[in-house]
Amino acid sequence: MIFYLCAAAAWLTAAQEISPTVSTSSVLPTYVALSPDLNAFSRFADGGADANWYIGYNNAWIVKLPQAPAGDWARAFVGAKIGRAKTRPNLKKPWLREVLEGKIYIGISSIPSFAPEQSFFLAETADLPLEADPQAHVEGVGSAEWLWTEVPLSLVGFTRPNYLIIWSPTKYFLRASSSPILAASAAEDPGENKEPRAWNNRSISGVPPRIPSSSLETPLNNIYPALALKLVPASQFEINVSEFSFQRTGRKAVVRFSVGGENVAEAWVEASRDQLDWERVSQVLRRQPFQFSITAEKLPAAGRFLRGAARDAIGTTGFSAPFRIP
Repeated sequence: MIFYLCAAAAWLTAAQEISPTVSTSSVLPTYVALSPDLNAFSRFADGGADANWYIGYNNAWIVKLPQAPAGDWARAFVGAKIGRAKTRPNLKKPWLREVLEGKIYIGISSIPSFAPEQSFFLAETADLPLEADPQAHVEGVGSAEWLWTEVPLSLVGFTRPNYLIIWSPTKYFLRASSSPILAASAAEDPGENKEPRAWNNRSISGVPPRIPSSSLETPLNNIYPALALKLVPASQFEINVSEFSFQRTGRKAVVRFSVGGENVAEAWVEASRDQLDWERVSQVLRRQPFQFSITAEKLPAAGRFLRGAARDAIGTTGFSAPFRIP
């Protein structure tokens, strides 16, 4: 399989003073976060103590990012690093684990209140890395991942701050034992008395705060939530998906394909009955090899179509030729 990754990146932090001279990239994404290294957000969501850093119906996390740098941006994304989605025994087959289903939303605003048009679906728990169980095998366990969703460029503040928030509308996400966990990073200058840049809000009920004066509830001075803004220039690359193969193995099917391109970020399998409307039927893989086991419940009937899909860090998406299921 072909997979290229460019190591260079342009980073921007809240600790820097924003000015027109800030270096940005015309090829790679520019990230705005509370840490100069997005990989430094390694606490809580990978394992060990979770410190109650769950994303919940009653638990939101907010950061105040600086104004975004000027640039020839084509698209904007907001994202979070999340892991440890929870599972439970299947009622009919208790030796099997099933994911506690739920949704996660993220928002962006120039003030610490978030209207419906400033709120965006980020992920379902089925697409998150799962938490391990010491007594049972859990398929899908892994390290926390950065997840992104596109937002209108008009919502990004280039002359004002950018507040980001993450929460869940799922009513039973009320504690860490049932909810996904948000990653965090230690503040680089915890000893300095500075204006807070991150907060926890435990007073929501499935929707983000609408009143600025009460949304910034508990300041976080020594540790920062893994929330970030990603700005990307117009894409100069293409994503090529080829060598699609399909093999039945019992009640499952294994799909493989190759991806050629720069900064390939994720890949998945889609299905269609008419080659017009496509629906994802596999998990999203964020590293090679791009091989997918599709269960009988997700596998379309014979005569319908499958295709491979992949996306790079800029947001460019490519597809394989449709494959008709024999």
